[in-house]
Parts: sequence; C-alpha cells; structure tokens
Amino acid sequence: MRRRLALAGSLLAVTALIGGGASAADVSSKRTVAVGDNFFDPDKISISAGTKVAFNWIGDKDHNVTKVSGPGGSFASTTTDSRGVNYEKKFKNTGKYKLVCTVHDKMKMKVKVK
Repeated sequence: MRRRLALAGSLLAVTALIGGGASAADVSSKRTVAVGDNFFDPDKISISAGTKVAFNWIGDKDHNVTKVSGPGGSFASTTTDSRGVNYEKKFKNTGKYKLVCTVHDKMKMKVKVK
C-alpha cells in the first residue's frame, strides 16, 4: 500500500513538473509550413484552436508572414531570407485566416481554425 501511495505521489510530482497535467493533444499541437521562394507549403491547413504553426524558411529570397484577415488582432513576422524556423504563431481563435507574404503578392495561404 505504501509503495502505491509513493508511486502515485511521484507520478503527480512528475506531472506537475512537465506542465501541470497537459494532455497529449496540448503537447503535440504543432504544424510546420514551409516558406519557399514564392510559395507556402501547404498553402491551406485546418487546425484546432491552440495549435502552434512554425513557419520554416526554405528559400533564398526575403519573405514574411502577415495576416490580412481573420479573427483577433493583427500579426506579422519580420522580413528575412534566413533559412530555418523564423516565425511561430499560436492560433487561439476559431475562424478563417488569410496570410500573405507582403514582398510577393502571389504568396498566399489559408488557415482554418476549428
């Protein structure tokens, strides 16, 4: 009996240390979008509210990620040509978002948050 109580106490302590009981869905709620030379890949995604999207620059040209419509306040990344994940956005509000690269007017993507 004492062993079970000790084990239960240990599990509670570990749970508190790693996020206070965060569910597996909370931990794995991340998507990656490639930001290439004149494209987003994928250019349409459907995600759950609370999902974080990492924008990974893979091209050689300057790009940014800018919200042009959708719920909540405005957001935009800096303009850069550095490769790698240069911007992350957590989508908290449900709805439909339209994102663009303001440097390249044909670079567009849609995010549906449910």
